[in-house]
Amino acid sequence: MAQVPPTRLDKPVALRASHLLRDFTDVGVKILAEIASQRSVGKGTYAFKAGEASSMLSFGAKGTLQLLPLDGGAALGEVLSGDTVGGMALLVDCEHVVSALAADDVELLELTRAAFDEMKRTHPRTALKLALALAQDLAERLREAKGPLREFLVWQISKRQV
Repeated sequence: MAQVPPTRLDKPVALRASHLLRDFTDVGVKILAEIASQRSVGKGTYAFKAGEASSMLSFGAKGTLQLLPLDGGAALGEVLSGDTVGGMALLVDCEHVVSALAADDVELLELTRAAFDEMKRTHPRTALKLALALAQDLAERLREAKGPLREFLVWQISKRQV
């Protein structure tokens, strides 16, 4: 099968589609677009695998990533255009808890932790706004978590306070 050339993205337009950046100004989106790198992931290829170190926030710009559990079972969800994955990696050292397999040709915009650290120095307001957006996103996901996952997360938090 012939390799499909990557689509050159209009980074600000692709980032503007992200729910995570809904409260960002055009200037803030432009700053992120300047430091984000584009990565193509071909159909049937892993963007990352569970257990690998996570070091970047990825914005879905085109295509679909299927999120798969470590044991290789059925898909747990999808990352589509406008979705993000890996936000925790900008805030703490962590590893991927799921694998991401490209269901079709995928284009991602990625912000590495190193780029985020540099942004904290050069554009502190934008970096703070992104950190707050990530915290809000994580809080919303926790609030929406159901059953055993929510109980586990609450248990982990209460365990730290002892």
